[in-house]
Amino acid sequence: MIQQEFNTRIFRTQDQWDSGFTYRLEKLTGGGITLYSTPTFTQWEEKGVKNPGVLAIDECGLIYYIETGTCKLYRYNPEIKSKEHIPCISGCGGEPGKVETTKRILFDKYTMWVLDAGNERISGRIQAFSRENFQIRYIIDDLENPVDIGLDESGYIYVIEKDDLGSHIFTYDTNGQRIEKVFDESCLKDPLALAVCTDKSIYVIDMEMKKFVRLTDGKCSEPFGDLSKIRPANLVIDRNGNIFILDDTGSIYQFDPDGGCQGKINIPDSSDTITGIAVDSKGNLYASGNKGIAIFVTQKKYTREQGFYYSKTLDSGIEECQWHRLALDAEIPQKSILEIYFYSSDNINIKNEIDELIRNDKKTIQEKASILDEKFHWIGPEKYISSEEIILNDEKNKTAQKTKETNTGLNDKKLTWVGSKKNPRNILFRGKGGRYLWLKIVISTFDENVRPIIREMKVFYPRISYLRYLPAIYQEDPSSREFLDRFLSIFETMSNDLETEISELFKYFDPDTTPENFLSWLASWMNMALEEGWKEEKKREFIRRASFLYKFKGTPSGIEKLIEIYTGKKPLIVENWKTGKPLVLDGKSSFILGMNSLLLQTPVRGFRLGYDSILGRVALREVVQLPEDPFLPIAHSFTVVLDLSNEEFEEYGDGLSRILNDEKPAHTSFNLRIANEMSLGSGIYVGINTRVGGYKPIYLEQRINGKPVRDSTDNTIGYGVLTGGEEQGSRIERRSRLGYDIELI
Repeated sequence: MIQQEFNTRIFRTQDQWDSGFTYRLEKLTGGGITLYSTPTFTQWEEKGVKNPGVLAIDECGLIYYIETGTCKLYRYNPEIKSKEHIPCISGCGGEPGKVETTKRILFDKYTMWVLDAGNERISGRIQAFSRENFQIRYIIDDLENPVDIGLDESGYIYVIEKDDLGSHIFTYDTNGQRIEKVFDESCLKDPLALAVCTDKSIYVIDMEMKKFVRLTDGKCSEPFGDLSKIRPANLVIDRNGNIFILDDTGSIYQFDPDGGCQGKINIPDSSDTITGIAVDSKGNLYASGNKGIAIFVTQKKYTREQGFYYSKTLDSGIEECQWHRLALDAEIPQKSILEIYFYSSDNINIKNEIDELIRNDKKTIQEKASILDEKFHWIGPEKYISSEEIILNDEKNKTAQKTKETNTGLNDKKLTWVGSKKNPRNILFRGKGGRYLWLKIVISTFDENVRPIIREMKVFYPRISYLRYLPAIYQEDPSSREFLDRFLSIFETMSNDLETEISELFKYFDPDTTPENFLSWLASWMNMALEEGWKEEKKREFIRRASFLYKFKGTPSGIEKLIEIYTGKKPLIVENWKTGKPLVLDGKSSFILGMNSLLLQTPVRGFRLGYDSILGRVALREVVQLPEDPFLPIAHSFTVVLDLSNEEFEEYGDGLSRILNDEKPAHTSFNLRIANEMSLGSGIYVGINTRVGGYKPIYLEQRINGKPVRDSTDNTIGYGVLTGGEEQGSRIERRSRLGYDIELI
């Protein structure tokens, strides 16, 4: 059998997997599906941390928190276990620089926002502080009852407010100016908290419905999720879309982006109530309580809840098509289960209905999955269990289901694995087929330390068996025909895989498609030695650029490109002979010794033999020296300047030395300098370890409640604004108030 006799539908890239939808599964970068990770507790930060409340983490991993009781803002560095008081928030109260009931702290690169929900005496407001000096930039206090705020990656602030007319969502830019954006607010009944996902979708907890509401491009989704069993107090969303909810009992629950509960987060040694939660840019979770701050790291443990994948409609274009087999590239570790279901039909009305359901943005993933499970009489499951220690009590899965065929051509016979049980690769579709096919995959694990992964899936069709090569007598009896067809499919699968491997042999000679374990072998063809510790993509990049690198081998541009591929940073290569122009005193020179040039200054005590001059060490020669003779020490050397941190230099240092020794011309020497370790002065290189930063504009305008007053005359230069010269200082006049914006020190 030749490979061209089969058609295939492939699920490999992220776009191909996105054609279907997942429920409680995470999509891998580059393609594939796996279980969601759950935060793993690592440590309590207790040293110097007292009664932390609302907290936030900046891009450097520093923890900012409001101390309960004192209402003071502190910054804590978990690396060196130190904290410092940030005086921009100095206590409890309604004055600028003070808070009463802090609800949320947010950061971007330049600004810190603090939401003070207020109380019966003090109205809620949002204070914005500059991160450069933590001075107040502006205050938004035109909101009657701000409930919560969120920040998207573009720097827009979203505020939920409740008033007598209902609930509203307002948008502000980083300068505190309100932006007109239209939101469908009809779905907001009793909003409690909001968070903004990386795709700019806004998630809201609604207490009246006890569900989530998602707003995408201003449009509301149908309420989803079930929050009836908990009492939410706050929520945050990490970079992968995982939702974490803090309830008023101090417990933390994890939900997937579709509202499915993944379970309760275990917090060891916690006898106190958790009062605040936050996530950092890496997806790690932080929780504050009377004991201190608990840190949870993701990507170490995985949910025990089942994850589901539903494929799009696969159209063979053949009526009553007998779908052949499903091939998987999967990693199923011990104590994990993989289940496969399928459904086929010739009914185009079912196909159109399912396609419309998958495209329906108003339906949640959970609702779509429920509709499909109710509508389809799935064939299966065929379970792959990676450990014999797992005992299944489901008696229904021990025997084949026996039902009658329906008008749509369904048959409830079980699927059959083809291949090794230790490495599931192929499943043979059985039963009467149809033109359209849908797949359902269920992944689960009994061990939270392991993670089953499906990287690729191929569907082969139509069924073409070795049975057609046998005499007709072997096909007369239906039962014998079915058994023989399945039996021969084992050998057909093995043969087809071998033929596919041979026909795709060219992939082994392409650095982009060759398997990872063949990269070193492919590099040896070009006399390239790859480091074992290099990442896979870096190895492919080296091989891909081999012809270019050999063309410029030994040149500054070749060495520069090689180092850039290896470290990801562009170096500065300085050839030492170019650093200065030599001064040569000879007959052709315009310099005349004693007239316009001086070799040295006479010492105070004069020249003394043995001290300032040594007899016999200097010889006058009649022949003029060659111009390059005085500069031989630097004529064949160069310096490589690279901006690396200490950790990066420890990682790349040895490899850089080997690369430079292999690539430099044999008669040259090099000096490797790390720009990060240089001091001010000659060690500063613009573009290497120095950046020319941006600037912030100065607005000559008056602001009231964060809004500019265009016709104000208080900002005229010379009247309300004073431009200074070299002297820096302040004068106590009309525009300065002692103790407010002027402090005597």
